[in-house]
Amino acid sequence: MPVSGAVIVPVPGKEEEVEKNLRALPGVEVKGRGDKGIAIVIEGESTAELQRLSERIEKWQSVVDFQLIYVNVEDEVE
Repeated sequence: MPVSGAVIVPVPGKEEEVEKNLRALPGVEVKGRGDKGIAIVIEGESTAELQRLSERIEKWQSVVDFQLIYVNVEDEVE
């Protein structure tokens, strides 16, 4: 299952709104909020799914920047 980490930079004053919206998305876990933005982890069935969700978040009016930090894909071991 692919996993990615990102930092979302909200429009000033929109931090709580963005965090609330992120928490409502399936597969998104908010790890924390600080001066630099909101740290999240995204899990999905495919890297294409992660990309679609990342692009969706990046287009929000209340988001200034979406910074992808890492992507990890591991094959399942049977």
